[in-house]
Amino acid sequence: LINHMSEAVAAAQKSKKIAKAGPGRQVRLWVRAKFLSFRRSKVAQNTNQTILRLEGVNDRTAASYYFGKRVAYIYKTHSGKAENRFRTIWGRISRSHGNSGAVLARFATNLPARAIGSTLRVMLFPQRG
Repeated sequence: LINHMSEAVAAAQKSKKIAKAGPGRQVRLWVRAKFLSFRRSKVAQNTNQTILRLEGVNDRTAASYYFGKRVAYIYKTHSGKAENRFRTIWGRISRSHGNSGAVLARFATNLPARAIGSTLRVMLFPQRG
């Protein structure tokens, strides 16, 4: 898990998603995730449950670090003023999906179908003990 975290920090530094906290200290705020699909069966589709692929996560044990973390889907609206042009749909990672590091996230509001394939943000706070 520690090796995974150092790889994730290196990936985050490359993507410049790091905020300064104090003199010379860097803190990761979020990790990118791809929206792969809704959770579904042969007949039915649960549109408030999504399957996500986290950046730099390749196995089930590394995915367990992210259980309970919050997920944000940020999208741009066509209506509204400039200060509230962006909206967010929040969810939470509940469990892993398969053995390759994919996770299942549940959202309070359904994600739109156009969000499939888009990037979501997985917040790295709050930490579990």
